[in-house]
Amino acid sequence: MKLGRFLVETHCHAQRHAARIQMDGDADYGELAKKMVTAVPGDEATEDDEVIVYDNSDRVLRDMDTYGVDMCVLLPGTFGFTNEMHAEMMAEHPEKFVAAAYPVQTMKAAQRGEEEWTAEAAAAEVDEWLEEDGFRMIGEGMPYDPTTEEPMEWSERKDELREFFDVAAKHEVPIRWHTGYVSGYATGLGIFDHYPDWSDPTLASQMKAEYPEVPIIFDHGGMQATWREHHVDQCCQVAASFDDVYLEIGLYWADLMKKPMNDPNIGVEQLLWGTDWGASMPQISQPNEDPPYYWDQIADRGLPAHQVDFWGPSLRQLQKFAMDRDLPQEELNLILGGNAVRLFDLDVPDNRMFRNYIDL
Repeated sequence: MKLGRFLVETHCHAQRHAARIQMDGDADYGELAKKMVTAVPGDEATEDDEVIVYDNSDRVLRDMDTYGVDMCVLLPGTFGFTNEMHAEMMAEHPEKFVAAAYPVQTMKAAQRGEEEWTAEAAAAEVDEWLEEDGFRMIGEGMPYDPTTEEPMEWSERKDELREFFDVAAKHEVPIRWHTGYVSGYATGLGIFDHYPDWSDPTLASQMKAEYPEVPIIFDHGGMQATWREHHVDQCCQVAASFDDVYLEIGLYWADLMKKPMNDPNIGVEQLLWGTDWGASMPQISQPNEDPPYYWDQIADRGLPAHQVDFWGPSLRQLQKFAMDRDLPQEELNLILGGNAVRLFDLDVPDNRMFRNYIDL
C-alpha cells in the first residue's frame, strides 16, 4: 500500500555522470568534483572530455513504479546537469516531471575560462529557462561563481542573490536554498567556505524580509548528510518565522522529524518529502544507536557504482514517525505530495485529494 494518495519527490537528480579518469594512488575526489562542473552531455562529448552526463530517467521511472512515486522535481545540482536534458525528460514524461532552472551554461563557461561569471549573466540564463514549460523554481541552492577562491563577504553576496530573487519574484516561483554538508569526499568546490548562504541558513531571513513574496525551500532541511543537527535547528528557526519557508525532510530519521513537527510555529503545510535521489551518498546504518541511520559518503569505501536507494529508507522512516505519532493521514498526504502540488502548481488527477476547508 502506498503511504499517501499522491507522492511527489521534491529533490531528484535524474542525470548521472560517467568519468574517463584513471586515478593513481590516493583518489583526489576534489579534482573529480571540479571536472564534474564542466561535464558535457554524452552525445556531445569528444575524446578530450573527461566527464560526461547522461539521461538516467529510466532508473528514476523504475523506482517511481516500485515505490508508488507519482511525480519528481528534477534538480541540476551543482555538478553540470543541464537544463536542456531536463527539458527533454519533461517533454517525454510531462505527467511525471517538473524541474528547477539553474545557470548551468554560465557556470560551465566560467569554469572553462571561456567567460567571466557574473550574477547578472547567470540570472539572465535562469530567466530564460523559467519561460519554458515545466520549469517551476530556481535551484538547487543559490547559483555561485565556481571559480571563486576566496570567501565572499555577505554584503557582496547579498547583492548577487538579489539578482536571482528578482527573477523568482518576476516569475512568481520559489527559490531553493541549499543546506547541509557531505563529509566523506572533499568537494573541491569551496562552496561552503566561500559563500555565506551555503554555510548559514539563517541568512535566508534577511532575503525573506526583502522579498516577502518569494517562497524559499531549504534543500535537505539542514540534513544533507552526517548526523549533525545544527543546520536543522537553523532551518527550523527561519521556517518558524515565515509561513512560506519550506523544509525538505526526506533525509530525516524518524526522531529528527519531531523538531519541525513539535514547533508550534511550523505548520505541516511547510514540510516537503524531498530526498536526494541520484546522489552517490549511501545509507549509514547503526541499529540501536542515535540516530539509527543517516546518509554520508565514505571516503575509504570508494565511489558507489550502484544506484543508491533513497526512497525505501526514507519512506520507512516517515512511516515509523507517522505511526509513532499517530499522524492523521490528511497531514501525511500533505507532506508526501499535497504541499508540493500547491507550491509548484502541479497538475493532479483529482483536485480534492488534499486537506482543504472553505469558510462559509
